[in-house]
Amino acid sequence: MTTLHLVRQSAFATNDFAQCLSVLAHQDAIVFMDDGCYNLKHSLLNSLIERIDNSLALYVIANHAKARAIETLVTINKVSMTEVVELTFNYNKVITWQ
Repeated sequence: MTTLHLVRQSAFATNDFAQCLSVLAHQDAIVFMDDGCYNLKHSLLNSLIERIDNSLALYVIANHAKARAIETLVTINKVSMTEVVELTFNYNKVITWQ
């Protein structure tokens, strides 16, 4: 069963991102949105990027990252909110970490 994880909080403020990583399964995806975009600058992301293969997808809502002056890595797909809605139909379930 695949899961789309919507990460809305910063790992600098809460442990939501760490909890998300602990349940992350093969072929899941993560979308960073709102203050979750700050996780692009957190050390937990480095450990996640090391695990990336063709089965794990990472997304960031481009406007949310831009509003927080955060540049994205090449390995992270930039999407719009409309595309996030479309992504929800591609996974068996959606979990929001907030």
